[in-house]
Amino acid sequence: MHISRSNDILLAAIVSLAVVWLALISGDALYLGIWYYFAVPIVILGACAALNPAPLFLTGTSLGIAISLLFVMSVNWGTSRPEGLLGLGHLFSLPGAIISAILTESLVKRKFGNRPLMALSLGLSGLLIGYFINQIIVCNSVMWCGSLSLSAK
Repeated sequence: MHISRSNDILLAAIVSLAVVWLALISGDALYLGIWYYFAVPIVILGACAALNPAPLFLTGTSLGIAISLLFVMSVNWGTSRPEGLLGLGHLFSLPGAIISAILTESLVKRKFGNRPLMALSLGLSGLLIGYFINQIIVCNSVMWCGSLSLSAK
């Protein structure tokens, strides 16, 4: 199965625009502005694309971005009293996601260059692992995140 970089970029853009469309339809659940839903994929996917990733890596990374955004947005969708600063928790966790995505991309290119499904799964898992590690750090240092924050006993 041969997938070109242009197909990978197209699939990543479709996933990213689906999240933007959902934010437009359902409202800005993070209260950061619609620009944020454009900026996050552009910055992360742009940084990864600059390193000439393996095919489907950008699609996996885009799926990871979508999952992280939907995870945080669903908190405000499911509550009767939405949190206004919830978007900052997502924003502060992005450095871990970016670093992890770039490190994973270099691993994929070196070890799994011609295996698109491996690139897809490692792009997805690499971004999410970095995001959630950074989320745990943020939730235990600068923000209260409920069950993600360790109790100070």
